[in-house]
Amino acid sequence: MLLLLLSCAVANAQQPAVQGIRVPYGMAWGDSPEKVRDMIRAVKAQETGFSTKSPGKDVLEAQGLAVGDPLLKKSLFTFREGSLVEIEMQYGDSAWDAEKTLDFFDRTRRRINDRYGTGTLLVNQIKERPSGEKVPEGMSYTLIVYEWSQPSVNLQLDYYAVEEKEKALRLVSLHYKTP
Repeated sequence: MLLLLLSCAVANAQQPAVQGIRVPYGMAWGDSPEKVRDMIRAVKAQETGFSTKSPGKDVLEAQGLAVGDPLLKKSLFTFREGSLVEIEMQYGDSAWDAEKTLDFFDRTRRRINDRYGTGTLLVNQIKERPSGEKVPEGMSYTLIVYEWSQPSVNLQLDYYAVEEKEKALRLVSLHYKTP
């Protein structure tokens, strides 16, 4: 019995402690659009859009929040009934090909696993053909989504790519959401 307790203690000591996921930018769930705007102004970033997506759901778009991270292209703040419920951070580099973008996605996934424990694979659709009559010949999309859930925050890591013969859109994004 003592041997069993000791082996469990050693196994637990070798596993890194899982950290709590924090809402980015020092924000908190329920913050108002004005509080987000104050944060954007304080770091000398810029609001690039504010739109209503559906009744009671607004999205504020910002650029310039990439302090020390040139790969962060844009941040989206989603509000329901005026309360912050999601922050999406979009990353990418137009010079990257599919391999470099997937490598960035995988390195990001491993870093998040190290901090918060192993994520759950939610979606794994690779080189799928979109349905529809007006879809160009040779177009495909890839969607890979991992999730880490904690009592106060859900974190999703998405890789999204749409590719045609001569052009492609590739995006890696982090979505911090209320659970």
